[in-house]
Formats: sequence, C-alpha cells, structure tokens
Amino acid sequence: MAIYGESPFSERDIPELVGVQTNIAGYFFDAVLKTDHSDRLKITEHPVESGASITDHAFKEPRELSMEIGMSDVCTSFIDGQFAQKDSRSISAYDILTQLQDSRIPLRVYTRLGVYDNMLIEIITSPDDYKTLFGLRVSIGFREILVVTTATITLPNRTSNAPNKTGSTNQGSSQPIQVQEPSRSLLRTIAGG
Repeated sequence: MAIYGESPFSERDIPELVGVQTNIAGYFFDAVLKTDHSDRLKITEHPVESGASITDHAFKEPRELSMEIGMSDVCTSFIDGQFAQKDSRSISAYDILTQLQDSRIPLRVYTRLGVYDNMLIEIITSPDDYKTLFGLRVSIGFREILVVTTATITLPNRTSNAPNKTGSTNQGSSQPIQVQEPSRSLLRTIAGG
C-alpha cells in the first residue's frame, strides 16, 4: 500500500530529524507543542475457561495519536518552500492539513516515541482569535487503519478416479411403489355412505 507524503529524506536521515522535529507525511511544522499516544488492548468481557488461549480473548484496537502543532508566519520553514502555497505560512499549513484529511490516504507520522504508519486524520481543531492572527495553533487527531493481508489458496483438481467422499454407506436398493387409488373417499367411509 502506498503511503501519502512519504518523507523526502532517506530512511537513514529520519532518526536524526525525528530527534529534532516530528513530522506528518514529510511536513515539518514550526513547533509540536504536545503529542498524546494511545495504544489500547480490547479485552472481551465473557469468562475465559481455565487453560484457554488468552490471545483469543483480547485484540489490539487501532492506535490513536493526537498532536498539538504551532506555526508562525514570521519563521522560516525547515524545508525551503514547504509552506509557501498561500498568503501566509499558517494558512498554508492549515490548508495542507485539510488536504491530507480530505485525501483519505494513509499517512506516515514520525514522533519522538516512534513511527506511525497507516494513519488517517480523524479530526482537526483550530481556534482562530486575536492570539493566532499571525500564526496557527491546531490540534490533530489521528487513527490507525488496520491493514490485513489475505491469501488465496488453490486446491488441486480432483481426478475422475478420486472418490468424492471419505467413506460410503450401503443405502440398499430403492424401488418405486405404485399406490392404488381407494374406491371410496375417506369422507364417505366416515359418513357411512
């Protein structure tokens, strides 16, 4: 599966950059003010029989990540021209985030605590008031898309000599029996006539 906005840096450069700056799909924002990481294990509520495999009674839920990001119109970008699409860097950054959300393509998010693949932006919240006139403060909520791989198995064709059953039972012989029509109906017999 292709991941939208893979970082323009090679894999060997990423660990060094992550230590300096977290990024979303290769976009490096001015400040990451806060990140919240959520890894949840769903445990079923029905009783588990003694000796049963516990793995059948618990499963990982999609990982969640929330980030609070700050952008300033007076700073310069870590990567030249990265937020130069609109009149200001803060509006460009907000526009890029909404485009990433609208695309519905899984993203790769790098944080100090790890790399998150297959993430979609679930929610973007940004107050717009006198404090953010020349900047942007935005909260972003990500949720992981669980991706599975299925396999198709081709079974060998049966030859005409191969039996279709593992065992067989003697069914005996079946002969049709001719039913004779009664000369009197059941109602006439009951009625006595």
